Amino acid sequence: MSEDKQYNTSNEERRKVKSTIDQLFEDVKRYRKGSEFRKKLEFYSKFPYLGVYNAELVSQQRPGAKLVLTTEKWEKIFNRKIITNARPLIILIPFYPVEFVFDITDTKPIDNSKKADENAVIDRIIDRFIASCIHHPGYYMNYLMDNLEKNGICYNNKFVAGSEMLAEIREDKSELLYVQVYKDVALPHHNYFTIGVNINANRAEELALIFHELGHLFCHHFSCAWWKGRSCTENEKEFEAETVSFLVCQRLGIEGNSIEYLSDYLDEDGLIPEISADWVFQAVDMIQNMASGYMSVVDCLLYKKDSEFKVKVDIERERKKKEREQRKSL
Repeated sequence: MSEDKQYNTSNEERRKVKSTIDQLFEDVKRYRKGSEFRKKLEFYSKFPYLGVYNAELVSQQRPGAKLVLTTEKWEKIFNRKIITNARPLIILIPFYPVEFVFDITDTKPIDNSKKADENAVIDRIIDRFIASCIHHPGYYMNYLMDNLEKNGICYNNKFVAGSEMLAEIREDKSELLYVQVYKDVALPHHNYFTIGVNINANRAEELALIFHELGHLFCHHFSCAWWKGRSCTENEKEFEAETVSFLVCQRLGIEGNSIEYLSDYLDEDGLIPEISADWVFQAVDMIQNMASGYMSVVDCLLYKKDSEFKVKVDIERERKKKEREQRKSL
């Protein structure tokens, strides 16, 4: 039986979710001690299949959680059921108030006839499931290149710079993009930004550097045609961007160098700069989505921010709709 049938989302539960989210940001603010902040980052990295907001919600409710899935997934994927009196954890899902998940320690095999070391079984399940979330860097790069253009970003991997500058993002409208709206439709439109990455970077470094520059963009570290930049010091901007890059790399299983920059702050006594958890979480989720699959053009910045481009896309969508209707009528 699915959680939708087991539980009804009451007003009390909705209030609990709101309270948990409010507590989430208060707690992250308090984690300015480097060693504590490191623990937070490590926890978020263990849940690449959850949005980072939901990873923090799980952290609030079950700090020792190992692997959380719905009842349906536990049964379907791993042939396990929820133990009696287990307490569900609340996460957020699109278009619905909440969803209920359970940690692996609150499950047991449906078929108990096989005697096995349960701790060893749990470790194998966790390793197997997390491994299924990880891919080769080239896998992420293919999706990322497509989604960069949908967000008005031109990518230049022939960027040559000295040792002090490995990558940069700048506002720029000089390039013509061909934005993929459908498999057979690519619309020409100018870019709004250009990202350049040092030509000598290997694929993993290249991804980490792109994630860093996208962190600057999605954390609103500079003003542009689409928004006014946030008021942050350069140190705060760099720390936020490196935190974004580190989390995305860790959650996707990519070797990055962000920890080298962050490590100066993540020792026992160091304090991290004042950062916005909200902006960092938004950036991590957006960038991870960009690297993990093809995004609908209507969910991307170019459609949301450029009215001229939006009109062109809407014309194509209407044309496709009419084509589908005509095929149905045949």
